Parts: sequence; structure tokens; C-alpha cells
Amino acid sequence: MLNRPDLGYVDEGKDLASPDFYAAAVGEIGQARVLPPEAYRSLVFSNLEDEAVWTRDWICIGSRGALPEVGDLLPFTVGTHGIHVQRTPQGLRGRFNKAQHGGCRMVPLQCQTGTKTRCSFTSCGYSRDRPAIPAGALGDGTPEMHQYLGLRPERLLGVHVRNWGPLIFVNLDMFPAAPEASLAALDHAAGFFGEGHGACSDERWLEFAANWKLVAQSLTAGTPVDEDETGVWQLSEISLQGGATARAALVFPNLVLMAAAGETCAIILQPTALGQTLCRVRVHGNPDAEELERWCGEVRARAERAVADHANFSRWGASHRPETVGLAPPLQTVPQGLWLQRQLVARVARVPSEAIEQPIYQNPRN
Repeated sequence: MLNRPDLGYVDEGKDLASPDFYAAAVGEIGQARVLPPEAYRSLVFSNLEDEAVWTRDWICIGSRGALPEVGDLLPFTVGTHGIHVQRTPQGLRGRFNKAQHGGCRMVPLQCQTGTKTRCSFTSCGYSRDRPAIPAGALGDGTPEMHQYLGLRPERLLGVHVRNWGPLIFVNLDMFPAAPEASLAALDHAAGFFGEGHGACSDERWLEFAANWKLVAQSLTAGTPVDEDETGVWQLSEISLQGGATARAALVFPNLVLMAAAGETCAIILQPTALGQTLCRVRVHGNPDAEELERWCGEVRARAERAVADHANFSRWGASHRPETVGLAPPLQTVPQGLWLQRQLVARVARVPSEAIEQPIYQNPRN
């Protein structure tokens, strides 16, 4: 991919890459506004997020338990980039998929809408992912793996891979900062993955009609307790449906952790459209199906606010909400949402402002 910031991130005459565009969204709680509505409905903004967040931050893609055997492969679309992680005899190996566009010679028009589409070539940069593929008796020769590995997987562009507890993280940037110190600090503060968290449940996929940012803030909404000085995570205390208290963390951008009674529920967020978010849910510490369903009920209940907020914020200032035209966006009343907004705006400010001839990604400007 040739980076082209010279084309600009302009939508409806607004420069979405300018920090000034978000000035009202980074103030103090009770005074700051939610992000401008373009952050929830604009394909241009989605492309900007791909540049500022998904290709630069450490993205959680799943659990090591999904890859128990050598040769097993986990596909995951990061932003608009199809990648996979495979268990090899030397450990986990991340790569860009051999077929970034599902084998298509060019990206079909229907796939250029910002929506992950269902097609026969699954898990390309524009289509919905499939679950992990077991190697089986054929190993890398499994037919389902060909679009990811091709004939010479050692020639594929590599992806950085790190583990934290049972979770797998990837980073698509060329020279990312190591995440270990920040994640260790979170582990020290909350102990999400201590002894007894080795076993995990099956993975459940839940999808909600809301932008990923709104889902993240709704799942972690509560009382802030601590946060990482480098902007990697925020820790909060939340109340569950039954009245119990739990610890919740948002690991920017797409991992939510909830912990109570010796269990940790890990929720991996993945945008599947501008207003659609897939939540991949696993329970660590107790693989019982009943506990998984209980935590899924908690996720569903908390996501209801995200769905309502998306319907409100994404239509703000538009013709089908004529009463909001010309008005400032609503106030941001969720501390976790304000923290997320600040992290997002800080990353947008680091997007390179000048085009250079570099085939993958540009290093952030100083």
C-alpha cells in the first residue's frame, strides 16, 4: 500500500486529520463533547482510523487456546488488512495474507463500502473473518489455508506478534514500541491473568449495531481507577447486572477485560462496518458454558447503550435529524469515553502530514 496523505482526509469540506477538528472532544468531563458525528459515520474517518490506529497500535486478535497444534492458523482482519497468526514449531508467527483481496484481481465495488462482506474468499481485507483453521493431518497443506499462506509462506510480509497471558497481540507497523511494560503494569494493577486463568471457554461471537468506540466505552463504563501514562490502558470499577463489583479495563483500541470472582472475561472488538462491531468473547479461569453465557448477558446488556448512542450520534447534524443541524454534539458524560477520545485524537495528531515514497506505512512524525 502506498501511503497518500497528500490526498487528504477531507469529508464534507472538513479536515478530519486536523487536531483542531476534535478540540471540543478532549476537554474535561462535563465540558467535553462526544466526537464529531463523522467519527461514527464517515468512510473517510474509517480510513483515517486505519492509518492512525489499526496499523500502528497493538491489536488483540484472539487466544492462544485457538491454536493448540503446530500448523493451526488464526485469520483476523485488522482495519482493512488481512493478516493471520500461525503456530509453528518455533512459536507463533504473524504474516499478511497472501490474498489481501480474497484472490480478486481488484477490490470489487461492493467491498469498498466500509462493511466487511460475506464472500467465498473469507478473511481478506474486506470480508468477514472465519474462526481458526486447524491444521489436521495435512498441516499447511489444508486447502482452506491456501489463500492465507500461498505456496511460499516464508516470503509473506511479516507481522509483529506478542503474547500477554493467554492473549495474542499483533502490530502491523514496521518499528512498534514494545507493549510488555504497559501490559505488565496493568497486570500488576488488576491481576487479570494470574494463576488459575489457564483454562478458557469456547469463543462466542456477538455483533452489535454500534461503532466500535461506543461499544468500548459502554462495556467499561464505571468509575475510573487507574490508567497507563503512555495511553495504552484505563482501569475502572464497574457494577455487574446482579450488583456485584468487577474490574474492567480498556486496552486501546480493541480489548476489554472484565474480572470478578476469579474469572476474567476477554472481549475482543472488531469493526465489521462503520456502525457494526463484532465482539469475540471468552471466559478465562472457568470454561463452563453457563459462565460464558452469564458474561455474554453482561456484554449484551452493556452494549444496549452503545446501540442507542450510535443511533443518536451518527445521525447528529444530518437531514434525518433536522432538529440537530447546526448544534454542537452532545456532552460526553462517560469518563471511559472521554479517555478513549483523547487517545484517538492523540494518534490522529501523529499521522504523517507529508507523503513519502514508502511502500507500507510511514513512521509517525515527531
